[in-house]
Amino acid sequence: MNRELYSEIYYSLRRPEDIKREAERRGLSEELMLVIYTQKTVRYATRDYYQVVEIAPALLRRWRRGESMLRISRKLNFPPVLLGLILTTQMGISRKKFWRMIREPETVEDKRLREELQAIRTADILYSPEGAEVQKQRGIKGEEKLARWLTNHGIKFRREHELRGKFPKTPDFLLDKLIPYDGLKIAWIDSKASFGDDIEVRKNHRKQFRQYVELFGDGMVLYWFGIIDDIRGDEHVLIADQSILRELDKVIEKEKMAESEK
Repeated sequence: MNRELYSEIYYSLRRPEDIKREAERRGLSEELMLVIYTQKTVRYATRDYYQVVEIAPALLRRWRRGESMLRISRKLNFPPVLLGLILTTQMGISRKKFWRMIREPETVEDKRLREELQAIRTADILYSPEGAEVQKQRGIKGEEKLARWLTNHGIKFRREHELRGKFPKTPDFLLDKLIPYDGLKIAWIDSKASFGDDIEVRKNHRKQFRQYVELFGDGMVLYWFGIIDDIRGDEHVLIADQSILRELDKVIEKEKMAESEK
């Protein structure tokens, strides 16, 4: 996706209801719009979280005067469930108890609080239990799709859970055989159920990819929902979308043919 289009989409996604409208307007999938909206919302929420915490006593007074959590969150343009967490912490409710309450609001005895928790859970498509499960399943789907692709090509690999404890950082897939591509010898692959914009790639590189290169050598990161057209990793990391698999199909088949002719 070119930068201009991505920027237009990114800044047009302000609320959940924008997702379907933008998807229809641009002829793109709702899931892609949801992924971009998710990344943007998480970034803004992370940036604003402690600012909201600082004004939490005043927000709690507004709530006690009758203003709903959902209304307050919308005025602040802040995720409803996170706003609920901050306000209930001000009430003396522990974080652990809050997450139990948001998962099971029907168990909350106080009628107003029960109804408000149900409302923010329904409204929050990211931080609610349902939203978190959607994101989790999206990640699992991407990893399983990549595992099938590797298996179909006869490329053996070890998964993250098999590597955990043996190395300080572990990619999703560590390959038993290197894949040569564009001057790289790909030894590991990471699956990302997200969109690879500059912020996402820089964050992932700082927290993960740099360490993977130090431990295992060249690697590839597959962003299932696309990348900015001209984005690049460092010289040892290939940043790609799922179209790369078609190119690698040819590389792997060519290698197999060469080996069979020996």
